[in-house]
Amino acid sequence: MFSKSNRTYKYGDQPIRITTVRVVEEQFRGAATAKQVDDYLRGIFPHYKDDTRLNLIVNTVNCNRSYWSFNKTARRTDDVTHRHHQYDRLFKRGNIFEIYQPSIHGIWELYQDQQGKWCYRQVKSEFEEAVEAAAKLPSSTREKILATESKIPVITEVTTRVYKRSPYVVAEVLLRAKGKCQSCKRDAPFLKEDGTPFLEVHHIEWLSRGGDDSVENAIALCPNCHRQAHYGVLELMAVNKQN
Repeated sequence: MFSKSNRTYKYGDQPIRITTVRVVEEQFRGAATAKQVDDYLRGIFPHYKDDTRLNLIVNTVNCNRSYWSFNKTARRTDDVTHRHHQYDRLFKRGNIFEIYQPSIHGIWELYQDQQGKWCYRQVKSEFEEAVEAAAKLPSSTREKILATESKIPVITEVTTRVYKRSPYVVAEVLLRAKGKCQSCKRDAPFLKEDGTPFLEVHHIEWLSRGGDDSVENAIALCPNCHRQAHYGVLELMAVNKQN
């Protein structure tokens, strides 16, 4: 399960703060409580006495984690070139630690306030700003762009492969949804600060599996349906046919 290293560690072949994230990802399919991770680690390391919850929090983008020196550096979670980006791995929802996904959990920032305290906050990504700009365009303008824009997403090589999505596709799908989840048909669970319904755009055929970045291959989902699409079984229909 764990990669080999020439260094010697107390538990396994890597720092325990890295091991805890891998346990969430590999043993619990991307979501687990601190107790579940703790129980698992105690099962494979009989003399395990570390603080599992703190080792999860150190990697969690929406927790106060400035106890550690490497989290006292200003950064955004979409800055994949930052030397401490490796610690932006988890998102906490209630008592559940999930593998952090910017497309679902948003972009978060570590910053120092005027009193010198290290804090965290959610910020808009460049992509979200582009979606807002695309949504403000006249429908005819957006349709012209969509008609000429490539449906094959641009791939940027970083430490992982990142698909550069079209903000025009996202804007168009959200506007077509008219505030309702296109799977369960329920209203969006809440309104964002700008008054628009909170829905998430999901690709029916995932981009990583060769799906097009197109209006036809996208659907607006509430957070529950979106998570079910990723972690459960949810049959999705192509409802956004081009006019």
